[in-house]
Amino acid sequence: MKNANWSEIYRERRNKIREAVGGGVLLWLGHDLQPRNYRDNTYPFRQSSHFLYYAGISAPYLAVLSYPDPDYDVLFAPPAHIDDIVWMGAAPTRVELAQQAGIDTVEEIGRLGAYLTRARSQGLHVHYLPPYQASSLFRLAELLVIDPTDVIPGASERLAEEVVKQRSVKSDLEVAEIEEALQVTNRMHRAAMTAARPGTHEYRIAGCIQGIAFSENRQQSYNPIVTVRGEALHNHSYDNRLEDGQLLLNDSGAESPGHYASDITRTFPVSGRFSQAQTEVYETVLRAQSSAIQQIKPGVPYREVHLHTSRVVAEGLRAMGLMRGDPAGAVDAGAHALFFPHGLGHMLGLDVHDMEDLGDIVGYPKGEKRSPQFGLNFLRLARPLEAGFVLTVEPGIYFIPALIDRWRSEGLHLDFINYDRLEPFRSFGGIRIEDDVLVTAGGARVLGPGIPRTVAEVEEAMGNR
Repeated sequence: MKNANWSEIYRERRNKIREAVGGGVLLWLGHDLQPRNYRDNTYPFRQSSHFLYYAGISAPYLAVLSYPDPDYDVLFAPPAHIDDIVWMGAAPTRVELAQQAGIDTVEEIGRLGAYLTRARSQGLHVHYLPPYQASSLFRLAELLVIDPTDVIPGASERLAEEVVKQRSVKSDLEVAEIEEALQVTNRMHRAAMTAARPGTHEYRIAGCIQGIAFSENRQQSYNPIVTVRGEALHNHSYDNRLEDGQLLLNDSGAESPGHYASDITRTFPVSGRFSQAQTEVYETVLRAQSSAIQQIKPGVPYREVHLHTSRVVAEGLRAMGLMRGDPAGAVDAGAHALFFPHGLGHMLGLDVHDMEDLGDIVGYPKGEKRSPQFGLNFLRLARPLEAGFVLTVEPGIYFIPALIDRWRSEGLHLDFINYDRLEPFRSFGGIRIEDDVLVTAGGARVLGPGIPRTVAEVEEAMGNR
């Protein structure tokens, strides 16, 4: 990775996308610093992943214009100011930043609007991606001299489609970046397993794993989920005290030096050993995940992998007496979603949910809509898989009291759900097991160094206490 000529890689990526779009200028707008509570107190900076993919520069207030001719790119950057040097220290020059990106021409950022006006006067269409930060939206409105409400409708569908095609298939260098991130993530998860014990608090575990990321000078791919209330799918509270008999769910991941994401979930017993009921549920989830990974290969729609996994979950729940009837029929009806209410996984790359700022064109074939069925409507990736895709495989089983009560009161799926048997599980929480998987020419490969996953591996990592 360190020996790769990244400036040439960025140049080649821009040449490929400009040829695919077939005309006009491509505007790559970088992110600005975002104020936390006043202008100079900002959130940690994270560059737009699209800008990182095509230019590789992690600095604010930048833009790149890519013209139709090969290698014709212009980097726009702010001038150096003595106040910035006094407060922040010396930064790379505009020329140095351009060299990093494989760009030969540099301009002051204040001239970007004039360049865009000139391009349009020459009959060149300006292609840009839909912004998801308010500052970018208003900046685009200013640059293009349009109303802010017209910015998103005016985004280039053609550019978005070609970006998805290009970024979806990961090169060997990109896969290596993800695997490098997983080395740090492995340490984070093992540390959480060691630190968890009755009497401590979620925030101590969250602080432990974030400290490991910081100690390697890494950003995290997303705010970690560290909770004994694992039935809340994206629970970002860290207030609970860990008690004997509870499960702790840890969903966290570090970025690589090149900002590629990792995304791993492990669930483990606070006491260090799974109870019998916890073991039964855990092994059902693990069996579902392993079966899903075996189904992955090029050409297989991920929707079918999700439905197959859902049937495995339903079969396991039936064996425990929590569901009844035909598992396939239960999945067709959506009854399993009481326990497994989310999709099997999503694309992974420079974003933890790769390119989802562009909408469902990432995960669904053109013209295909999401299912309206509860649970299946949360499936983020349904399209046929291709070699080079990196995705997550993350089945789970959750016991959500409010959802159980609502379905029972409405008499939903009585042929498939044994509501009376659910009472002892109201305080169970949830179990999710998640790994990052590369689609290969012949199947799939789980990425990373091997983070404890089986019951025996998890209990051993916790010290068999």
